[in-house]
Amino acid sequence: MLPDPIIVMPDFVARFEGWDLRGMTAEDETRMRDHLVRYSVIVIADQHISDDDQIAFAERFGPPESYAKAPSFYKAGGPPRLLDISNVDAEKNILDPADKRRLIDLGNRLWHSDSSFNPVPAHHSMLYAIEISSKGGETQFCDLRAAYDALPDDWKAEIDGLVAEHWAMHARVTLMGVTDWSPAELEMLKPDAWHPLVRTLPDSGRKTLFLSAHASRIIGMPVPEARILLHELTDFAAQPERIYTHHWRERDLVIWDNRCAMHRLKRYDVAREKRILRRATTVDVAYVPLERPDEIDAAA
Repeated sequence: MLPDPIIVMPDFVARFEGWDLRGMTAEDETRMRDHLVRYSVIVIADQHISDDDQIAFAERFGPPESYAKAPSFYKAGGPPRLLDISNVDAEKNILDPADKRRLIDLGNRLWHSDSSFNPVPAHHSMLYAIEISSKGGETQFCDLRAAYDALPDDWKAEIDGLVAEHWAMHARVTLMGVTDWSPAELEMLKPDAWHPLVRTLPDSGRKTLFLSAHASRIIGMPVPEARILLHELTDFAAQPERIYTHHWRERDLVIWDNRCAMHRLKRYDVAREKRILRRATTVDVAYVPLERPDEIDAAA
């Protein structure tokens, strides 16, 4: 039976111990769904699960994402239907410093929401720790519901109704300068996602900011002004009182709601220590994607 949660941060982070998700009952599932509405981040400690177990658990809460926009080299050697979040290759050797996958993974150290570059973005991410670094490598989470609540009224009025374009390449190309992409990859990853800066969560009715390092501009606003606003909002959201830092232990499963929580990886010795985690991600089936804004064509 699912135990009562240990509250880590009220209405943001909860932790479960002494429970095996492989034995989840219908009652457990109902209770977990309620917890996933209340808390943006849930830690389930000490899970001994296979790839299939992780996928089966994720499927209880939504259809798994296909990772269609993940480049083929990024998925090579990884488990089907899961995304390998690691610094090793298929033979478990630490990646070369010049390996493009390692360069791409540097982007995980920026505040982001998973798959916000998709027209229908991610709902839950479920990350399972197989091998962790001895020092560093924590994951931080930022409460975007609390951030919206704390915004001054003039900021709320300013951003009401604004729409941001999210681009898979923005963090890697524009912010990090990774430019070694084939024409086919650039075509596959061209911008096709537009999301409001403020979202209302249908299951709770709460308003939340929706921010990510993938947000490249705001529709109808000059790019420099838009990027400054996005930076200011991210800086405001990621204040210490709204951040939870997860210190990983092997066999932790951490679930977070990408609709209302950003996350980032903290530095570790990526050249010497292996860090291997696997992620299942569910699609936000309740989300209605926005059509291509007219302002984009007018500015072209």
